[in-house]
Amino acid sequence: MPTQVRPIPSAQQYHPAGFISGSPASSDDDQYWYHEGELSRELGGGPAKPSDRTFRSTDNRRQDRRRLPAQGYCPFPADEEENERLRTVHTITQAVLGSNYFGPVDRVLLKPTSTGRRRRVLDVGAGTGSWVREMAQNFPSVDFFGIDIIPVPAAVQSRGAGGAGLLRMSYDSDDEAPELPNVRFERSDVTMGLNHGDSEFDVVHCRNVITVAIPDYVGAIREFTRVLRPSGLLLLAETTVPYTLSDGTTHNPDSALSEFTYAVQNALRAVGMDPEIRLTLESVVKKGSYKEVETRDIMIPLGEWPQDPRLRKIGRLGREALEMTLRSLTPLLRQGGYDDGQLSMLLSRIHTELDAEKPGSGSGTALVSTYLWAKKK
Repeated sequence: MPTQVRPIPSAQQYHPAGFISGSPASSDDDQYWYHEGELSRELGGGPAKPSDRTFRSTDNRRQDRRRLPAQGYCPFPADEEENERLRTVHTITQAVLGSNYFGPVDRVLLKPTSTGRRRRVLDVGAGTGSWVREMAQNFPSVDFFGIDIIPVPAAVQSRGAGGAGLLRMSYDSDDEAPELPNVRFERSDVTMGLNHGDSEFDVVHCRNVITVAIPDYVGAIREFTRVLRPSGLLLLAETTVPYTLSDGTTHNPDSALSEFTYAVQNALRAVGMDPEIRLTLESVVKKGSYKEVETRDIMIPLGEWPQDPRLRKIGRLGREALEMTLRSLTPLLRQGGYDDGQLSMLLSRIHTELDAEKPGSGSGTALVSTYLWAKKK
């Protein structure tokens, strides 16, 4: 019996007057994704992906096939390991921000409307659905919509060591937890435009999606602005692809991390992406219909080199996320010309460089993320 995922309304099933549920899709449904070694499939009339986009991990501990989206531009897989990477990145974001958001979100969502309508939030690139579900718990009087090009994995009830109920996200479980009444997910490709009317949402949230999945990011931001209500909030977060050192300088050009950075940048540019959109994000938004724009750059450690205990804990998670990112991006690098042997050697050299960074030394590898909020005129 095929495993089930949370029902996702298609773009055609969505209606702005209310939530409409869709039919369950199996976790191996080929309209959503394909496995390595398989020919790609067209979805919704879009171009088929080249079969060499697929890749078997060069990590000897994981020789399984990665499942990749059959639609859109995102280079990351769509499987359980990728869910774990996204969950780790979500935890890191909460730790560095001290919250699920940057900006006056609570003031907007908790303010009563003049007509008594419920406020609405759109999450573009919902991933595992963690942000939507947690925000929906914190703001039960607000309706949350999450969109992605593949089905969002179901929330699954599990038990912690102390017997407390925990939620995890999975494609491969029949033990689904009930979805919150103010949460709905929709399968939609943002590069084709948003399937929503003008001025429908009070907040639009998009985190770590533009750099790797949206070639026309100016057009996408224009769409985000279109569906925002006046005085609504736009929340963006992007990370520059290059890794950096904690003092702000870059790695030696001959290092494995530099080689990895250049390879990823070139592969993204080859498919029309801007790997450094973070650097121009504020200027692009300021050209739009916004009366307030604020940004914050945060350096995230990728290892236990920080001297501060809190940052060291974040760095431990950062290193875990980096390890998973290295594995997840191997399909993209193979598309850029790397073969299995070259990738295996590159990953081995990266691990050696990271292992040489001493815990608590105060110096090591990091990445920089930019968080932005803007209020529409």
